[in-house]
Amino acid sequence: MPALHVQTVADGVHVVLAQSFDVRADNAGFVTNIGVVEDVRGLVLIGTGTSHRFARHLQTFVEARFGKPVIAAVDLYGGGDHVLGNGFFVSRGVPVAAHVETDRFIRASCHSCVERLTAALGENMMSSTHPTPATTVFRESGYLSGVTRRLRLLHYGHTFQPGATALLDEASGTLFAGELASLRYLPDLYNAQAHGWRDALERLAALAPRRVVPSHGAVGGREAIDLSRAYLDALITQVDALFEQGVSLLESLEKVEAVGFNDWYGYSVWHRRNVHFVYLHREQAEFGAPAAGSAGPLEGQH
Repeated sequence: MPALHVQTVADGVHVVLAQSFDVRADNAGFVTNIGVVEDVRGLVLIGTGTSHRFARHLQTFVEARFGKPVIAAVDLYGGGDHVLGNGFFVSRGVPVAAHVETDRFIRASCHSCVERLTAALGENMMSSTHPTPATTVFRESGYLSGVTRRLRLLHYGHTFQPGATALLDEASGTLFAGELASLRYLPDLYNAQAHGWRDALERLAALAPRRVVPSHGAVGGREAIDLSRAYLDALITQVDALFEQGVSLLESLEKVEAVGFNDWYGYSVWHRRNVHFVYLHREQAEFGAPAAGSAGPLEGQH
C-alpha cells in the first residue's frame, strides 16, 4: 500500500492527496484526492478509494491520524478510482451516500471498472473488490444526512456524468468539486454534457468558495473551477462556430484548439474525443435526432 499524505486545509477539513494521475501498481491505483471532514461523532470521507484493500488501508490511516472513527462516506461521481472502496465500508456498517444516477452507474458499469483496474494492478491488489451500491441515495441538492456538520450536496443535472455532485463544507467554505473541476487534468467528456457542465461551473464559482479541492490536482482557490470552465467554453465556442460554417466533424477534429491546455494530463487522448462529442451534441441539437456515434449510456473510462 502506498504511503498516504494529508493536507489540512481548514479547521476539521483535510485532504488525503493523490500523488499521481497515473494508475500504477506502486500507488494501488490511488489517483483521486479523498476528503476527510471531522464531524462531532467521527469522520466523513469524500470518496472511498480504488479497492477493498485500499479502503482498509485508508480507514486505518485516517482513524489513527485523527483519533476518530469513519462514520460516513460520500460518492461524488461514479468512477472506479472513487467508489470501489464502498464494499469495505458498507461491510463495516458505514453508510455511503450518492446521487441516484451515480448509484445507477455503479450498479450498471462498475464491473468494468473492476476489470480495468485488475488488469492494471493485479488480482491480489483487487481481491475482494466488488461494485457496491450506495446505502443512501439522493435526487436533488441538499444536506448530507446523519451528520451534524452542514455538508451541502450540490447536483446541477447532467455534467461530467448524470449524477456528478460537488460538496460544500459551509463552515469552512471548502468546496470538494469532484470531477467537476480539476487542475492540470483535462475534463473528459465521454459521459458528459458540455453545456450543463460549463453552467454548473458558473454556479459553483458564484458560491465564492474559500478553497477548492479537485478530484485531480492541487488544492487551491477558484482556479480549478475557472480553468475547467475556460476549457469547456473554448471547446463549445469553437465547435459551434465551425458547425455554423459547415465544417465537417473530421475537419473540426483538426481545427479546434485549446490554447494553454495541451500540456494537461489526458490531452493527447481526450481532446479530440471531446471535440467529437461536442460536435455530435451540437448536431443533435440542430437536427433533433440522436447523434450517431455518441457515447453509450453510462460507459466511461473510469
